[in-house]
Amino acid sequence: MKKYDIAAYVWPAYTGNEPRTRIFWPEGIGEWQSVKNAEKKGDYVWGRKPLWGYVNEADPYVMEMEIDAAADHGVNVFIYDWYWYDGRPFLENCLNDGFLKARNNDRMKFYLMWANHDANTLWDKRTSDQETVIWSGRALPRPGSPSGSAPHYVPWHCYGSVCYETVQGDLLHFVGGPLRRASGCLRG
Repeated sequence: MKKYDIAAYVWPAYTGNEPRTRIFWPEGIGEWQSVKNAEKKGDYVWGRKPLWGYVNEADPYVMEMEIDAAADHGVNVFIYDWYWYDGRPFLENCLNDGFLKARNNDRMKFYLMWANHDANTLWDKRTSDQETVIWSGRALPRPGSPSGSAPHYVPWHCYGSVCYETVQGDLLHFVGGPLRRASGCLRG
């Protein structure tokens, strides 16, 4: 019988470790602030609280718990949103400090879903009626761009080895890391 991969998307904002998130979530707990402070909308009341509490997903011990829960229920791939704003990464603490440092990360593959869009005020409910760009999400290199552009940063800085796919020469996605060294990977 063929084995299938079952993936779950990871929105890596449930950590207060990224200083730039304070513009959206000043309490320092990342997106948990939105969950914690959810208000009644019409007849709908958000009465849910996180079962494990407002955990920091950049903590490797928390990520070990999440990996075990996912893997024990058949999920064997995490797909992380990955951002490049104003010439540097954003929201990578969950992956770098949580997942990659978790002792049981060998139970899980991971992918990076490169979200190369601008960050705007829609992320902040206090200013979501506006649509002002806060940070540029331009991640593809411009002609003559320095080697510090995102396509160079990810393979060599983050993971040591990276598999990637392209469509007609354009980068599609990264398959990462030192955890799974597959043939055809770039070696750092």
